Amino acid sequence: MHPYHHALSSARRYGGAAEDYLPLHNWFDATKANMSFFTHRALRHHYEGVREAVHVFGGHIANTESTSVAVETIALQHFVEDMSVIPSAADWLQYIDRSKMSEFTTIPTAEELADRSARRFATTPPVVLPVHQWFLETATWFTDQRHLAMRHHSFGIFEAEQRFGVVLADGSSPPVPTRVLGEWHVRAVLGRIPTAAEFIRLVKGRPWMAAAQNPRRLGLI
Repeated sequence: MHPYHHALSSARRYGGAAEDYLPLHNWFDATKANMSFFTHRALRHHYEGVREAVHVFGGHIANTESTSVAVETIALQHFVEDMSVIPSAADWLQYIDRSKMSEFTTIPTAEELADRSARRFATTPPVVLPVHQWFLETATWFTDQRHLAMRHHSFGIFEAEQRFGVVLADGSSPPVPTRVLGEWHVRAVLGRIPTAAEFIRLVKGRPWMAAAQNPRRLGLI
């Protein structure tokens, strides 16, 4: 479904206008800019993506009828309308063709990367550590290195900037552009900066990933 149809559905369910919900639905479907195929959903259409949406939009959205609707509730509505299940990140990652991904014998810890990048950018480790932790948080989502597909790419770098702001600073050292730090991080881990599409292409499609409801049948058009 198109984000606008998701937004119309939200307005029907929770009140207010479609425009109240459109930014959130656009955010979930922004991953289609990486690849115009249903597997683009692997990057945000999961429970972990909901948590990220809460960081971006806050816990609730107030519609034009002054009703507060939980971001999680709206997100799960979006998923139900796009897929036949509400997946976790692991549900997507298990269908990535691991044989076509590079293997890395050792991935630095967030703390190691923070020490190194702090020296590189003339700042202190606490300034840059949250960004490194965010990129590597995906290691808790899946048991092997396929977790890197979620954030270690050019799209993930822009996500980090949206999450942490344009620059990182503590007032006592030069500010560090978040995007520049993100690029440094991805290169330090992978040796290069891939596009998100490189990973999305490795997802083996399954019927549940493409079970989008017809907006006409839902009476939305």
